[in-house]
Amino acid sequence: MIKLDLTKLPSSTFTCGPSQGHPVIRETPIYKTLFERSHRAKDISTDGLYKEAEQNLRKLFSLPEDYTVIFFLGGASAAMDAVMWSLVKNSVSGLAFGAFSKLWGQKILSRLEPNVVRSVRESADGEFFPKEKPDYNASLVFLTPNETSTGVQIPDEYLEEAWKAKGPDTLIAWDCTSCAGGRLLPKNQFDIMVFSMQKCFGVGGGSSVIILSPAAVKRAEEVKKYRSVPYALDLTAAIDKAQTKCQTVNTPSTTNIWMFNEACKWMNANGGLKAMDALCRQHAQFLLDWAKKSDYLAPLVQDEKFRSYTTLTLEVTDPSIKDADISAALKATGRANLADGIKKYSSVKQNSLRIACFPFVDIQGTSEYQKLAETVDDIVRQLKEQPK
Repeated sequence: MIKLDLTKLPSSTFTCGPSQGHPVIRETPIYKTLFERSHRAKDISTDGLYKEAEQNLRKLFSLPEDYTVIFFLGGASAAMDAVMWSLVKNSVSGLAFGAFSKLWGQKILSRLEPNVVRSVRESADGEFFPKEKPDYNASLVFLTPNETSTGVQIPDEYLEEAWKAKGPDTLIAWDCTSCAGGRLLPKNQFDIMVFSMQKCFGVGGGSSVIILSPAAVKRAEEVKKYRSVPYALDLTAAIDKAQTKCQTVNTPSTTNIWMFNEACKWMNANGGLKAMDALCRQHAQFLLDWAKKSDYLAPLVQDEKFRSYTTLTLEVTDPSIKDADISAALKATGRANLADGIKKYSSVKQNSLRIACFPFVDIQGTSEYQKLAETVDDIVRQLKEQPK
């Protein structure tokens, strides 16, 4: 049985979503989050919280004024569904190199009519990133800058190339769920950005954001010539509500939008996206330095260019130590923040640990990561001492 000094345990949550919230979020009584108010009230939507959250997001991301921000019901999967149904004309291309990018390219895309041309590039066995480029002339090209499951990222220069190479009737869609608010991406080189609020922003699950360029807004009307879009996935009504009243079509989680706004306010007041990028890099670098000093860890993704620094995956290289045992020992502490351990994503084959490096995991620097590293080192030492 693993025995740990409970006074030395970290107090942060290191799982990749729902993730650690900012102290203001965690310390505010729920009755102050406006969850009891109507989402149609002007002082909540048009002149209140929703408008403020939209403006704070625009400031954080330096969005063009003509881009539309939609607060969408459901997490990133629901938002991805809406994008596919509402914005694909007759062809889709993209990259599938992990569980969530494959969600776009396999499960969600499979629901569209059979005559939609599909050209999804997948990584080969034993590789983390596809060698083949997408078809940049497809009506929609989907890219996942940071893949949550594997800890792989698409380099900036790849994203920039996609924007330059896209066809005259092509929309570039980014799923930024694991990096929005934590990575300084090429500025506004997308037509569609989708992300759930539960990672870098530290918000509860079930709420997402869809950002659309003018070309994407125009496409939403055009696509109605191609298919009948399910009511909940029809972006035309959502676009109208967002543009004219800063409202949602159906009742959203006002608590989640309140938390999201608080996160955006703090990020803007503390250096903006550039500072959040630096903080995530600092967190990831600490973990990489720890792995380098250890005799049982190494970065799963060896090529730094393709290695995410918002969600980092470390391979457990000692075959006598299992990731599940490390995670189980953390869970056994009974601490709520460690109740989900630091387990790998279910589809990842390698013996590995996946650790969130989001801004709010440690807004002061790396002291929480230091405590995690010391705790895991202690767990591994005791596992090695156990009789085989």
